[in-house]
Amino acid sequence: MTINRLLNPMKALRTLRKTPALLHALLRDTTQGQSSTLRDGPDGWSVLFIACHLRDFEAIYRARIEQMLAEDAPTFTLVAENDEQAERNAYAAQDLRAVLADTHAQRQSLIARLSALSDEQWLRVGQHPEQGQTTVLDAAINAGLHDIDHAEQILRCLAR
Repeated sequence: MTINRLLNPMKALRTLRKTPALLHALLRDTTQGQSSTLRDGPDGWSVLFIACHLRDFEAIYRARIEQMLAEDAPTFTLVAENDEQAERNAYAAQDLRAVLADTHAQRQSLIARLSALSDEQWLRVGQHPEQGQTTVLDAAINAGLHDIDHAEQILRCLAR
C-alpha cells in the first residue's frame, strides 16, 4: 500500500492544525449560558454538547491511532452512543472554556505525534467494526472532517 497523493499526511496535518482556530473563532464570544442553551434545532445538540463531543472524540481518535501503531491490524471497540456518553461524562456540567482548552491541548499532542510518523506508520491499519479497514492516515483525515462537520453544526446553533 502506498500513500495517496491527493489525501496525504501533509494535508491531514494541515487540516488538524486549522480546525482548532476555526472552533475558537466560532466560539470566541459565546458565553457559558449560551453554550448550554443554543441548539441546532428543537431536539438538537447544544454548543456545549458539541464541544464536549469533539473533546471526547479527540481522545478516541488518538487511542485508535495509538492502537494501530502498537498492534497489527487491531479491531476497535464501538464507542457509547452520544446521549450515553453525554450523561456519563456530565456534558451539561462542563465549562465551555475548559473543554475547548482540553480539546486544543489534545489536538496539539496528536499533531506532534503524527508529525513524527514515517510513511509506513501512516499506513498502519485497524479494523472498525462498522466501517471496515482504516489506516492512521484515514483516522487523521476523519478527525479533521469530524471537526468541520461539527463546526457547521455550531454555526447553525449560533444562527438560531
